[in-house]
Amino acid sequence: MQSIRSLINSAILDQDVKGGLRWPLGKASSGGRYCVVGVWHTIAKDYKSSSLSLKVRHADRYDFRTSTGEATREINLKLKNIVSLLQDQEVEVSSVAEMLKDNLKLIWDHFLCCEHFLT
Repeated sequence: MQSIRSLINSAILDQDVKGGLRWPLGKASSGGRYCVVGVWHTIAKDYKSSSLSLKVRHADRYDFRTSTGEATREINLKLKNIVSLLQDQEVEVSSVAEMLKDNLKLIWDHFLCCEHFLT
């Protein structure tokens, strides 16, 4: 366990390298037993309300075995009330449409609208 802890603790945050982490020379392995094969650095923010859950994540990944990496922006949106309503057997189409409209307005007003950047 100490070998893994030592390997993790020797990592250095470096935004200029793929994956966002690097190790000092000779520190990317520990005792011949453990070695770093990939890194994954994420920054995430969660937003929740009674009707929706929104997770926004920036992920920076690098696989040392294949020498491939990627940086992505990921969004996970859950419309809680709409899913519950759709699972109901006798759902009114107009009520689902109204809830969807309200949720999209909330998302637009708080996350997508860029009007304040343009004025």
